Amino acid sequence: MIEAFDHKIGGTVMRFCASLGEGPTPHRVIISRADTAETLVILDAAGLISSIKAEIEEPEKLVADAIRKVQNDGLIERALDTGAIQETTL
Repeated sequence: MIEAFDHKIGGTVMRFCASLGEGPTPHRVIISRADTAETLVILDAAGLISSIKAEIEEPEKLVADAIRKVQNDGLIERALDTGAIQETTL
């Protein structure tokens, strides 16, 4: 599953994608630039509660929650500013 979304950075609206990481269960969401597919943020289901959430939550809701988190926490901006992939929990 891939969800495209817009995010405003410094007055410019940019396009990004959120996708479920590969594997038998959705334990991570990867945020990347839509135009280059460059990975910016990885959200992992670390710990018991996050793992359970990833197992039982609908994929659409899991991805939507991840998008909200990276936008609210400024993780996309931090990744673009530093050039380093940001990692956090779901």
